Amino acid sequence: MVTKVLKWIGIVVGAVLVLLLAFYAFLYFQTESRANKVYDVNLQSLTLPNDSASYALGKHIAGIRGCAECHGADFSGKAFFDASTPVAVLYASNLTTGKGGISYTDQDWIRALRHGLGKDNKTLWFMPAPEVSAPLSNRDLGALIYYLKSQPPVDKTHPAKEVKPLGRFLTFTGALPLFPAEAIDHQAQPTDHVPAAVDAAYGKYLAVTCSGCHGPTFKGGPGHGPGEPHIADLTQTGRIAKWTAENFVTAIRTGKTPDGRVINDFMPWKYFGKVYTDDELKAIYLFLHELK
Repeated sequence: MVTKVLKWIGIVVGAVLVLLLAFYAFLYFQTESRANKVYDVNLQSLTLPNDSASYALGKHIAGIRGCAECHGADFSGKAFFDASTPVAVLYASNLTTGKGGISYTDQDWIRALRHGLGKDNKTLWFMPAPEVSAPLSNRDLGALIYYLKSQPPVDKTHPAKEVKPLGRFLTFTGALPLFPAEAIDHQAQPTDHVPAAVDAAYGKYLAVTCSGCHGPTFKGGPGHGPGEPHIADLTQTGRIAKWTAENFVTAIRTGKTPDGRVINDFMPWKYFGKVYTDDELKAIYLFLHELK
């Protein structure tokens, strides 16, 4: 009797292992297919500026779009996931021309920032282009590229990228937005210029960056990973509905809400508080305050 039970247990365990291996093989080939898809895009022709005002504008855009948050203060790149994590080995690129850095033409910059694609026309990995750079106006994108191209070379080489089994599973379920090119409308026609103003229209242009965490409807939801707090609802159904524009600016500057709560550090308020002007924060507030 015992022998028969053990035999059946062995059969069940073996069947489960076969199913798991088959499922992982499916995950592997599905994610590899997506990673290796070659996109056929028409790159826009963009004349880059080369004046001091455009450099200053590009620096500000790099700040409010969070480029240094991922690529480091010197833009030489840093780890998203290092070898110790079970998800992937993935580093933000060295954007300079130093050893280990990129060697981009102007068209390569447009391909990466506007379409989320590498020089081979395959998707970049974990680059938040859909929320950060693809929506930029032509004027702002040109200034950003000019600023980034002007950075001094830094020698820094990063390990080769690798996605681990857990990372493939999270990518398959949509919990890990690994392939940004999939989320970009490659036929979109970018606007030439969005005038800065303290109004909801300009706030919408700025707030698209927030949608990376708070979602396309800005309703928030569960944290993106274990131990991460619930992501706040930024619309009229959330606590922000009771705030004034001054409350919003103060919260971003100090990390403290009008009702005395402390904003969790998973929300990069310290960084945003340094790079945004008061008028920009007020514009974002006006946009969010209109969302039902």
